[in-house]
Amino acid sequence: MRLVNKVAIITGAASGIGRATAIRFAQEGAKVVAVDWNVEGGQETVKLIRDSKGDAIFVHADVSRAADAQRMVTAAVEAYGSLHVLHNNAGVMVQGAVPELEEADWDRVLSINLKGSFLGCKYAIQQFRRQGTGGVITNTASVNAFYAEGGIAAYCASKGGLIQLTRAMAIDHSDEGIRVNCVCPGWIETPMNASFFASSPDARERAGTLQAIGRIAQPEEVAAVAVFLASDEASFVTGAAYVVDGGFSAGLSKAIGLV
Repeated sequence: MRLVNKVAIITGAASGIGRATAIRFAQEGAKVVAVDWNVEGGQETVKLIRDSKGDAIFVHADVSRAADAQRMVTAAVEAYGSLHVLHNNAGVMVQGAVPELEEADWDRVLSINLKGSFLGCKYAIQQFRRQGTGGVITNTASVNAFYAEGGIAAYCASKGGLIQLTRAMAIDHSDEGIRVNCVCPGWIETPMNASFFASSPDARERAGTLQAIGRIAQPEEVAAVAVFLASDEASFVTGAAYVVDGGFSAGLSKAIGLV
């Protein structure tokens, strides 16, 4: 097991990539602090971990609020005595090009996807400094940080900003023993994508053709990369953006008939 005796906060842990990552971290020996605004889903994640003999607690929080971000770090330290890993995974998507986007929708996406990661990092780094032991931060960005898709302008902007924030923090805190990286998923079987997959009988198949591998991924496949980045195996990795996209960002897939 690669995360034995590590204490890890995972935001957006009620479903999808966050839930899969929380479960996988626990399987690797970490004590998990599962954070989400969705109480029922977050508690279910904790139950799944505990039913498998893992160690986890749930913290109800809105990551876009400074008081909540600080409280989740405090809760981790109060429960387990320290903090070693922060995985900023909470995120939302709102459909719309810029002219159609409401200001409130823009603010919501940027507040959760980008500001939420900023706040989590702010208080996690303060705790890492108090401990004097360094730490690891992993942020869930997206292939949309590199390649925009139509109709999700705010989401693309938030994820692009998150990669640059990750790189800036990697530089700022390397001499403190703090590593900061991104994981950048492509099309994943998550609640965020559920409405698209349900939009037509062939939607899931069409999404799969965008990847060179020819299918969408399961959340556990992203969680596996998050475990690596959190572990000592990635001790020389910081400021990186790891794509987990089945070859989407490598170029046009043969399956779509253009190459």
